[in-house]
Amino acid sequence: MPEILHRARAALTTAEVDRQVRRLYYLAYRVEPIGQMLANPQANAATVAYAMARIPRALSAARRLLALPGVAGHEETAYARSLLNAAEQQLNAPTTRLLIIANAAREAAAQADAADDDVRVVVFRDIEERCRYLVDAARVEPVLARRGWSGHDRAASDRLQQWAARWGLGADDDGPAQEAGAVHPEVDAELVRQAAERAATRARCAAGIRCTETGCLTYGAIKVTLPGAWLCASCIAVVNARLAARGYAPDTVRPLEGGIPDDARYIVTLYNASGRGACTIECDTPQRAQFIAETERPFNNTGYEIEVPAPPRN
Repeated sequence: MPEILHRARAALTTAEVDRQVRRLYYLAYRVEPIGQMLANPQANAATVAYAMARIPRALSAARRLLALPGVAGHEETAYARSLLNAAEQQLNAPTTRLLIIANAAREAAAQADAADDDVRVVVFRDIEERCRYLVDAARVEPVLARRGWSGHDRAASDRLQQWAARWGLGADDDGPAQEAGAVHPEVDAELVRQAAERAATRARCAAGIRCTETGCLTYGAIKVTLPGAWLCASCIAVVNARLAARGYAPDTVRPLEGGIPDDARYIVTLYNASGRGACTIECDTPQRAQFIAETERPFNNTGYEIEVPAPPRN
């Protein structure tokens, strides 16, 4: 009888250890893909915050499980440990710090854009782009012959973090570094050129939407009955003459009846002129819509259209 009881207790103990190891495995399998979120160069602030909150809690729970009798020494625990270690390493990797800086730079650029601070917009976007490039370069993919960072990349990461810190974009910062109008650090000549170009575009767009007739550089065009078209007064006559020669009525193209309401929203569609992809941005004014159309470049060959949605019918 004692031997039977001993075997029963041993079976119960083994079953309990197996149950705890399964819990450890479940935890490891859940946390490993969360760690991979921090390897994505396009991870946004919400994703990074989620991963940085979940991984430490999972690691804490794993340590409690590993402290239970028999779990740490179980033959199948080593693989679960490897998944947990991978998530912990990704959490503490320098690329995670770069992602935090990149998202802080994105927020800072948006605020600088709202304040028409072109220098800061250009600088913060440059910092974000460089951070995300280095995060992408750090990925190890043997099939694609990607071996992670080189010594040059590590040095570039250190310099970039120092540069971001000079603008107040440390990894622990929650918002933009400096207020608009404040004195900023010295800026590279190329970034100064880009900021000046952006400011010139802003001044050019102050007149309104650019005429969509090919070759016309007139700003302040009006919406006409031709779908997708914004024309200046001269081009309305030109387009009507062209259409009349093809048999259309001489006044086919005319200004939109009633004009555009003062509270209208302008929808800018940015599309890839040589491939797939498009995104839309909503603006309050025609000046802002044209400025967005000329400065935002989500694709290598970005084209744009500006539309005003028709008011809903009652």
